[in-house]
Amino acid sequence: MDQDHPTLEVAAERAATGLVPPCARAELVRLSDGTHLRLEPLRRGDRVTVQRLFARLGPESRLRRFLRPLSALSERDLAFLTDVERPGHDAVAAVDARDGSVVGIARYVAHQGRPEVADVAVAVADEVQRRGIGSALMGRLVACAQANGFDLLTATTLWENRPARALLKSTGFRATGSAGAEIELELDLSEAPLQPAAA
Repeated sequence: MDQDHPTLEVAAERAATGLVPPCARAELVRLSDGTHLRLEPLRRGDRVTVQRLFARLGPESRLRRFLRPLSALSERDLAFLTDVERPGHDAVAAVDARDGSVVGIARYVAHQGRPEVADVAVAVADEVQRRGIGSALMGRLVACAQANGFDLLTATTLWENRPARALLKSTGFRATGSAGAEIELELDLSEAPLQPAAA
């Protein structure tokens, strides 16, 4: 990998100064309804967590998250979704502080050939949607991407997925194009307010 890439420079600088990128630490947050969540990094190879959240997604949520009907995660899906803690792929889990269950996961994955650009995705368990979990996860993910030197975030969702479009818009994403049932959005991190890298 190119040692002159800004992502690596930022990582080296943070290591030298002792700053901790947000994806590497746990943080307790309180939702507006009083629910306490622990936002923490998804660990490499944590298939159980990914499978448990997938089981809490109904058919519509699975279609909206993966942009195709999906009744089960394949071995290939699981390998990809748990190949985190490496340059260009980080994921944050939202854990219900009451029972330790994972209620959502957000991730970014660097574009192949464009390591300064990452694509984002969020999934929240059906029974706890529309309570601010997606917003908490996206805020953390944006801070993580900024801390790790990304310049641009992209997202693809379905036109009919109004909650996802509202979440992305509230985070600062802007529509850039569409194809069929899908809409593409971007967030220029150079224009986004800088999020703190550590508490």
